Amino acid sequence: MGLIADFRSDLRFYRKMNPQKGFIGLLLDRPFLICANYRLGFWACRLTKPVVGTVMRAVYVMTNLIVSTMTGADIRSGAVIGQRFNVHTSFGIMIADGVVIGDDCRIYTGVCVVNKANFRHEGQPRIGNNVTLGVGCKIIGGITVGDSAVVGANAVVLHDVPPYHMAVGVPAQNKPLPQDWAELQAAELAELAT
Repeated sequence: MGLIADFRSDLRFYRKMNPQKGFIGLLLDRPFLICANYRLGFWACRLTKPVVGTVMRAVYVMTNLIVSTMTGADIRSGAVIGQRFNVHTSFGIMIADGVVIGDDCRIYTGVCVVNKANFRHEGQPRIGNNVTLGVGCKIIGGITVGDSAVVGANAVVLHDVPPYHMAVGVPAQNKPLPQDWAELQAAELAELAT
């Protein structure tokens, strides 16, 4: 998708999430601003035309400074984030370059998804589709979180999380989610996709 198509998709999604907000209120809403700023950065940092690319990257640096100061979220333009990315609450979010996050994911305040702290940018986390990252959870290094998984509040994930499992505790332990979890999630996603 292109930048405009991504903006429109995010705008439609956040309008469904917040039907009571007007158009201007939605554009100034922190979660939408975070997503829009990330999409701008992702697009600008991949432009190959020298003059346009330089100008758009400069615009992104300024918007990123404003949005990250205003929202407390730092989502790097080198991350790859899928559609319908739901930033529920924004302060303290950190998503590093190289992180891959699938479609239909939810993220809460204080979430940290980063590579290993060895100054070599090794071990980027990979987050599947329809994953919920709870308040204050930490995912560090080459961890894979499977589709429809949940990472609980303040969990520190040191091992892969299989699909349809919940990671809770410090260090996080994987527990299977209830059998009807997949059906409930599928119904919720179908409602948001229409």
